Amino acid sequence: MKQKLETFVNFPIHDFDLTNYIANKNSSRLQLYEWYAITNHYGSMGSGHYTAHIKLLDENKWYHFDDNHISSISGDEVNTVATYVLFYWRVKIDDVAVSNGD
Repeated sequence: MKQKLETFVNFPIHDFDLTNYIANKNSSRLQLYEWYAITNHYGSMGSGHYTAHIKLLDENKWYHFDDNHISSISGDEVNTVATYVLFYWRVKIDDVAVSNGD
């Protein structure tokens, strides 16, 4: 059986700029995203355990969900080698245009 990779990848939590990768190239708006949840996987390719980190937007706080246990965590604890699936939402930016280098 193949081994699961456990390489740390530092994903941005705030202001993840995907402007250059959005299909609508005619748009002059910045495409910024905010990280609000992740799924973690601990274990091997054949079995394991899943947990989640979720940011409650109205509280602006992160929480760790593990089966029937929920605990508050700091933003520094969110990204780990167990990060499996990332969830971002697009930040609404009014009247902010992308500079085209002119």
